[in-house]
Amino acid sequence: MNGIWIAVIFILWYALSLVVSETFEKRCRISKQWLFFICVLFSPVVGLLVSRFTQKKEH
Repeated sequence: MNGIWIAVIFILWYALSLVVSETFEKRCRISKQWLFFICVLFSPVVGLLVSRFTQKKEH
């Protein structure tokens, strides 16, 4: 039963990382791949913070 919970948590983590990298890649200076890597490595919340603090400047 523990293996199922680990798999579910991994799938949710991966899905949230994909959502964050696909949704916020237009707004931040780093690429979609790097944003996804940061989300998977640390957490989707950290990915949101990174995309928030590395926003492109609007002219």
